[in-house]
Amino acid sequence: MHSPEVDLTGELEWLRRFTPATRASAEALPSLQGERLLVVCHLDLKMVPYFEALLSAGAGVWACAANPATTRDEVAERLGSLGVEVPARKDDPADRHAAHLRAAVAAGPTLLSEMGADATAATSGKLRTVRGGLEATGTGISRLGSLDLAYPVFDWDSVPIKQGLHNRHLVGLMAANTFLDVTGLSLYGRTVLVIGYGPVGRGVADAARHFGAAVEVCDPDPAARLAAAHLGFPTTTLEAGLPRADVLFTATGRDGAIPPEALSSCKGGAFLANLGHTAGELPVEELRRRVVDRPRPHVERCEVGDKSLYLLAGGAMFNLAAGPGDPYDTFDLVTALMIEATGFLATEGVGYPPGIHSLPKKVQDRAARRYL
Repeated sequence: MHSPEVDLTGELEWLRRFTPATRASAEALPSLQGERLLVVCHLDLKMVPYFEALLSAGAGVWACAANPATTRDEVAERLGSLGVEVPARKDDPADRHAAHLRAAVAAGPTLLSEMGADATAATSGKLRTVRGGLEATGTGISRLGSLDLAYPVFDWDSVPIKQGLHNRHLVGLMAANTFLDVTGLSLYGRTVLVIGYGPVGRGVADAARHFGAAVEVCDPDPAARLAAAHLGFPTTTLEAGLPRADVLFTATGRDGAIPPEALSSCKGGAFLANLGHTAGELPVEELRRRVVDRPRPHVERCEVGDKSLYLLAGGAMFNLAAGPGDPYDTFDLVTALMIEATGFLATEGVGYPPGIHSLPKKVQDRAARRYL
């Protein structure tokens, strides 16, 4: 985790030693002169090279937080010093967060690069100045599906190299590491309930088992349950699994994965963490009304009836809000892919018809070749 005391310059130098694909993609990025990019993302240290690439290519850049809980103030300040318009700060209240987004939209962006589709959803996909966009999350793609878009948006969340590395393996690995760092406890011998068995949930289940947990999987999709059972994970319903679970990880990509009324079924002393894009997968408002103390950073003890439950990272994306997210060297591929996708969007992509499109294979292949 980064803090205001971190030597950001030194840390960025360390990151750059291990991100050669990002450097190569940045050097090959076509001119973005005249473009105004609005980037809605997690304002984390690993995103700095992406913004540097955009600025070096001549773009005007605005940044908004995908989630105020994952914003690093020192990163926002560094981006501001480089010339990015970025008023966001960590834990901005909802009204201030929304005001920042409105101001960025009012600046008239020509291209969008988003994690969660906030800008597109806020303007119903019809912002007049926008010629095209990128979306990096399954949650965002789901939101876009209900909109009549006036411009093309390219889905790079479902690109195989992102699904196969970041979503499938690294979120789970870093969630298990972050649990140890935040709680000071192991997963050894604990029953872990993974709610949602998509790529992220699969990685969480694998990592928890490797860290010594007894893992159960809950998913409404019979095909997902079959896949889990094929790998030896017992499957269960929410009602049956909650009373047994020492640790819960939500990874569904949808709000309400655990409804408020289900809290009374949780095992006393259970830890609740979310790995989805928004905190809405957990009943955070209900839990927050029941907080009695904060025994450690990122840990809130909540009293539900006669039981204590521990909410981790306030229900925000656990591996990033309370941990470091992906390792630098593996995120190199993600950043390179983001840069390659932006170059494609600004050239060929804006000529596509309105609607959601898969990012072409040739774009991911360029990123993969640079990484290799």
